[in-house]
Amino acid sequence: MDPVMVETPSEELSLRDIVEVLKRQKLWILSPPLAFGVLALIYGFFIAEPRYASTATVNVSPVQVQAQLEQRIQVQGQNLLTFEGLKALAFSEEVTKEVWETLKQEGKLPTAWQDQGGTPGLERMVKDFKIKNETSRQQVVPQGQVPPVVASLSVEAPTPEVAARAANLWAEAVTRRVNRISLARLEANLQALEEQVASAENVYHEAQTRWEAFRRTNTLEQDLAELYFLQGFTPTASSQMFTSTASSHASSQMFTPTASSQVILLGDQVYGERLRLQKDLNDVEVALKAVGMQDRPSLLAKRAALQARIAQVEARIALLRERVAKAQVEQDRLNQALELAKNAYLALSQKKTDLQIELASSQNSLAQVIAPAYPIYEKVAPKRGLIFALAVALGLMLGVMAAFVAEALRGEGQARAA
Repeated sequence: MDPVMVETPSEELSLRDIVEVLKRQKLWILSPPLAFGVLALIYGFFIAEPRYASTATVNVSPVQVQAQLEQRIQVQGQNLLTFEGLKALAFSEEVTKEVWETLKQEGKLPTAWQDQGGTPGLERMVKDFKIKNETSRQQVVPQGQVPPVVASLSVEAPTPEVAARAANLWAEAVTRRVNRISLARLEANLQALEEQVASAENVYHEAQTRWEAFRRTNTLEQDLAELYFLQGFTPTASSQMFTSTASSHASSQMFTPTASSQVILLGDQVYGERLRLQKDLNDVEVALKAVGMQDRPSLLAKRAALQARIAQVEARIALLRERVAKAQVEQDRLNQALELAKNAYLALSQKKTDLQIELASSQNSLAQVIAPAYPIYEKVAPKRGLIFALAVALGLMLGVMAAFVAEALRGEGQARAA
């Protein structure tokens, strides 16, 4: 029968044993923190380059005036710049390179931002640039309005002056770029509107040309004057409409209305040639009843002549009525087309003027630097206290590890000696 194998429990260190180990190896525990602390102080006071920070604040206003204007001129597509879009724009190569080249030209480019080895200075500089969204700190805007985008642009540099200068250059470059994008959209809208204005102007000129050609070739005024002579006219609302219409186009150097154009055909009333002939015919009829047989032939001949003349006048009146009716229909059609073309042209011209004014006033109003950066002489790096605390903590951790390693080696050495 095999003997039963009994496992002996492994030795476990108690808290008292751990304290004894730390007491015996206190040299290992204290030496690394002390050494790391001294190195941290040397680095913080003599080696680390001091860093200063400056911040500029940029405000990108919503394009509210532009939106209203675009709505009036029926230009679709309104893109408001969000913070993410502003951040992407701020860290674009076009913007950051402008800052880097300006500092280089001014002789203010720090050594840390210059080209060194295989790392371009632009990449080294961008690592010290930070942008933060400050929109949530602004006042709440009324419902229906778009809040502005507010961002703080911070730069860390070896000197306060360089940090402030770099932050201001960065903010100015960002605002210029934002304004350029918005103005480019306004300029595109203006170009599209100019094409619409040119087209409307051509339509207006064509309508005006047709109106003037009608005024030169038609005989409406002469026909109205002849109707006045043959049948008789009197002023009416329609004649006043005709006069006002003519007067409005006279301001456009089209024609000047005459007295004959201020009346309209009424029918068989008032005065006219037809009525005079009818009266003469009535007088002949009365004379035929009163005279003797010897005078009847002359009166009959006169009556026949008057009847023939009245028939000619009636036929002429019918012809003139038809011609006047057609001319007035054509005149109304041309007048309406001219008014519509003129109103469309003037409306588009006014919108073009409004957009030009908006373009001029928006040169620097969409994005602005509302708080420029100033030199701040309080260091943001190195943080000597934090560096010292981290170094001591790291040294203490390594010291404890070294103490237990040394204790283990000490136990092995005693075992060998025994």
